[in-house]
Amino acid sequence: MKRMLCMLLILSFLLCGCSFFGEHISEPVTFYYPCSRYQEDLCCVIRTEEREATGHTGDLSYLLALYLMGPASDELTSPLHSGIKLLSVNQLENQISLELSDTDKILSDIEFSLAGACLTMTCLDIAAADSVTITSGSRTVTMDRGSISLFDGSTITAQEEESE
Repeated sequence: MKRMLCMLLILSFLLCGCSFFGEHISEPVTFYYPCSRYQEDLCCVIRTEEREATGHTGDLSYLLALYLMGPASDELTSPLHSGIKLLSVNQLENQISLELSDTDKILSDIEFSLAGACLTMTCLDIAAADSVTITSGSRTVTMDRGSISLFDGSTITAQEEESE
C-alpha cells in the first residue's frame, strides 16, 4: 500500500509540471481548485494551477484523470474526496457530460456545487465547449460560461458594512 502511494505521489509530481529544475511548461492546461482555507478566507475560494499537458491537450479524459489526482500546491485542495470516481466523460458538440460516482452521502450540497464549479471551469478551459453537465447519484447540475461567477458582491458588501 505504501509503495503504491509513493508511486502515485512520484507520478503526480512528474505529471503535474512542477518545476523542480526550473523547467518551462511548454503546453500548460489550467486546472481550477478550491483554496485549502476557503471556508476561513472567502476572498480566496477558487484558484488556478497550471499543469504540463504536452501530447494530451485534446484528451479530456486523460486531463480530468490528472485533475482528479489533486493539486500539486498545498494551498489548494481537491474538490472531490478520494473515494469519488469519474465514471464517464462525453463531449457532444458544445456540451460536456461527466458522470461521477454517487456523492449524495459524501458531499454536502455546497461542496457538490463548489466541485461542480471547479470541474466546469476546468472543462471549459480545456475543451471547446459551452456547458458542462455533472451527474452524481441523484444530483445533476449544468453550468455554462455565463452561469459561473467568481465574484460575490454580497460578500464584499457585508465586509464593507462591518468595517464602517
